[in-house]
Amino acid sequence: MLLIVIGLFFMAVLLIVFALLRMVFDRKMKVDKRLEYIENIEKQYLEVELSFGERVIIPLFNAIGKKFLSISPEYSTKKKRAILERAGFLKKISYERFVAKRMMTSIVVTLMIGLLMTLLQAQNILIIFMMLWLFIFVQIVFRFTTKAAITKRSTQMVKDLPYTLDLITVSVEAGLSLDGAIARIVSNVPGVLSDEFSKTLKEMRMGIDKRQALRNMSDRCDVRDVSILVNALIQADELGVSLGKVLRIEGAQLREKRRQSAKEKAMKAPVKMLFPMIIFIFPGVFVIILGPAVIKMIEMFR
Repeated sequence: MLLIVIGLFFMAVLLIVFALLRMVFDRKMKVDKRLEYIENIEKQYLEVELSFGERVIIPLFNAIGKKFLSISPEYSTKKKRAILERAGFLKKISYERFVAKRMMTSIVVTLMIGLLMTLLQAQNILIIFMMLWLFIFVQIVFRFTTKAAITKRSTQMVKDLPYTLDLITVSVEAGLSLDGAIARIVSNVPGVLSDEFSKTLKEMRMGIDKRQALRNMSDRCDVRDVSILVNALIQADELGVSLGKVLRIEGAQLREKRRQSAKEKAMKAPVKMLFPMIIFIFPGVFVIILGPAVIKMIEMFR
């Protein structure tokens, strides 16, 4: 019986010591366990075999793009990067990869046409002229594609802005801050305007001043309505005006502007319809109406 009591006593002492040690070293054990988990994740990631494109093609395109950019002046590079940002082309690929893709496409198409004309035994001057003309043509196609993408994206922003502004207004009046309202937009409303708000929210969370982040968004979009909204938000923040009232006023102005724009397009419609009617509809009407009379006149004077 004495041995059992002594054994239980020692077991109780060991459990108490173990509990005290666990309390003292619990935080360190959790940190060590977390670090071990992260190391295992990194090992698993390194063990995953990358595809041929990730190992060779993408680094090659990045290197080619950097070479082309090293030749271009810095101000020109910044301007072209801003244009591609507005077009939305840099959402999934880097600027270097886009430049390499454009230049490699131009060079490959030009060389293929040159090889084809060489096989057809064309004159050297004609081959050089056609290759040069085709290289310039591909660059022009890329430029027109970029402008079309900018126009489409800007139009979509203007179209989505009133509804997005209404959601921001409701969120702010419900008690959310501007950051929280923007986060709600990003999570609930898909679209190009939501993507721009997402970039702005990331800049705010990185520590950039709210006003500067909003100005950066205005510069990226380069849309008049977005710039007006950003300026109103910045002024409301600086002057301490109620943000909900400012947003409601801006929303009403945007809707009135859209209504006036719709009326303007409706008034232009008859003028735009005039030339197709003259070219395609009136000749058929004249044939139907005057055809029988012309036939009778021909038979009369025969």
